[in-house]
Amino acid sequence: MAFHFIAIVSDYTSGVRIGWHYADETKLSKTVIQDFIKSVKKKCGDVQLALHKLSTDSISWKSVVEKDAFFDDVVISHDTDEFISLISKDQKLTAYDVAKFILSVAPTSHLKLQKLLYFSYARFLLRTGEKLFKEPIVAFKYGPVVESVFHKFKVHGSSVIDYKEDETMSISTDEHAVTPSFMKIASSEHGLIALDCILDVLSDYSKMTATELVEKTHIKGGPWDRVYKPGRNSLIPDDLITQYHHIVDSI
Repeated sequence: MAFHFIAIVSDYTSGVRIGWHYADETKLSKTVIQDFIKSVKKKCGDVQLALHKLSTDSISWKSVVEKDAFFDDVVISHDTDEFISLISKDQKLTAYDVAKFILSVAPTSHLKLQKLLYFSYARFLLRTGEKLFKEPIVAFKYGPVVESVFHKFKVHGSSVIDYKEDETMSISTDEHAVTPSFMKIASSEHGLIALDCILDVLSDYSKMTATELVEKTHIKGGPWDRVYKPGRNSLIPDDLITQYHHIVDSI
């Protein structure tokens, strides 16, 4: 007889489930399990772990899968540090993650999407002092732009981007359907704050036209205005956003 403890978390970047597996032929150690959970919480915050216990005739992971097909597609690790590293990577947001969430809530044109991305980034930066996503924001002719998102959606031109989430999932006993992009934001390093900032921006600006948002970002003395040079795509640094974004928000 062998005893197994399995902790599973969904990786919303790669679309797989990641698991940590601990097994013993005699008895599971509460200390080992508690130390694992403490380490995950210390490094990753309040990660939603699905915890499972079961017994098989072997300590091998194969015996777990053979007993219950539920575990068949779990990418398993037996090392705590490796498991934490995989979770930490998934907690980092990209600009594309945020763009997908914005489009799932408020379908819009490419130009307007870029402005909503900028406002979300600026609001999160001012609230937390941290980056919402790692990609730089640069000054294009029509305002702040994240180049990776620009190249992803530029094919749509001025049309509303026809974006649909690949799937939905259900959470909680009420079976509320949520999108993968929502779960990606919610499970990120600053999940609830990030969601709050993005939704606040959508509440404030989603009804404005792309032209109106361009005018806001172009206001004299704002971050874009201080760095823009025609054809150079100059970086808009965080310190300028911190110092001067209030000028943009004031109109």
